[in-house]
Amino acid sequence: MSIENLVFLPDSPYTEWIIKRSENLFPGLNKYLVIVDDITKPTRFTNSDIAIIESKNLIKAPVLLDLSSFKRVIVNYHTPFIGHFLMGRKQDLSQAKLIWIIWSGDLYKHPSFLTKAYTSTTLAALPPEKTVQAWKQSFHHRVLQAIGKPNKYTFEKSFSNFDFVASIFEKDVEEAESVLGVKAKWIKFAFLSLQEMFSEEYLKNRPVLGRKIMVGHSGSPENNHLDVYHQIHHLLPENEVTIFSPLSYGNPTFISAVKSLGREYFGDNFETLEDFIPRETYYQKLAEASVAIFNHKIQQAFGNILGLIFMGVKVFLNPENPIYIELTNSKIKVFDYNQMTRDDLLNPLSPEDVESNRSTISLLFKEEQIRDYYRDLYIA
Repeated sequence: MSIENLVFLPDSPYTEWIIKRSENLFPGLNKYLVIVDDITKPTRFTNSDIAIIESKNLIKAPVLLDLSSFKRVIVNYHTPFIGHFLMGRKQDLSQAKLIWIIWSGDLYKHPSFLTKAYTSTTLAALPPEKTVQAWKQSFHHRVLQAIGKPNKYTFEKSFSNFDFVASIFEKDVEEAESVLGVKAKWIKFAFLSLQEMFSEEYLKNRPVLGRKIMVGHSGSPENNHLDVYHQIHHLLPENEVTIFSPLSYGNPTFISAVKSLGREYFGDNFETLEDFIPRETYYQKLAEASVAIFNHKIQQAFGNILGLIFMGVKVFLNPENPIYIELTNSKIKVFDYNQMTRDDLLNPLSPEDVESNRSTISLLFKEEQIRDYYRDLYIA
């Protein structure tokens, strides 16, 4: 049996699941390359004995000298190094179908999203180095291009070579088309089943214990916390509830601005979570909230959002977010952040809406559906 598919993967918590699922459906047909910055260091998440750990300097990789047998090249999280490889070996891969699976960061880190991802309030709070990224150092990248090294120009050109783009979010695909010039067919695809994302029974039996309002999922600026705090402060001037924000990772300068405004507006009714804690302890903490607000304008925190909805938390999303569009199209009860009212914040989700949301999520992410997504991907 010959290998048909070349599969690029990052070293991530999802990598083992993806390999296991792919092998269960199409055993022995895939070559998995896990791309790392430093091949001399151990991987953080990948332990599979069939995955090949490869440096981001792919062009000279011995394992990739002969590419003529591959029918498909499947890219999980597209990077400048993979783009450089695809462009450099374009002729060798002429017979292969190229498939890009969007992981959010590989789409939304493009500089065009600097204005799309952040509100003006957030942009004003960011340090200068956040808004002047390496992508914009044109002279440097022109030099890299001239000497045949990975660069932004080759990377951006590589997006136009994909035959298929895979995502569960149609708006992600539309953004890839408008910003990156992708002209590929859409394959609807999700990585994980409900059981892989979180324990269904555990969250069903995890009662929502408190009346806190959760804002954001991290200290990354894409959460646009500052606007949310201002809105809540305007709607609930008496500080009737506690505002809670997880800030265990993100931009330190922005986190400092978030904490400063949170304390100014809410005083003792403002809480943060700045340490990494075990998964079950994390969900116990989330259960203290009856409302959660995510002001992302781009696709982020999907697992957190689904878990909160499944627990019975009332979730508000920015209507520009691909997650909001996908969930509302699927008849899952989430709320428009721009239409948020005082009553919305003080009244929890009804038991009927909680049960309806759980039933729909269970159906959309059931094991059989995820298996079909993978099958469609590997026969494209």
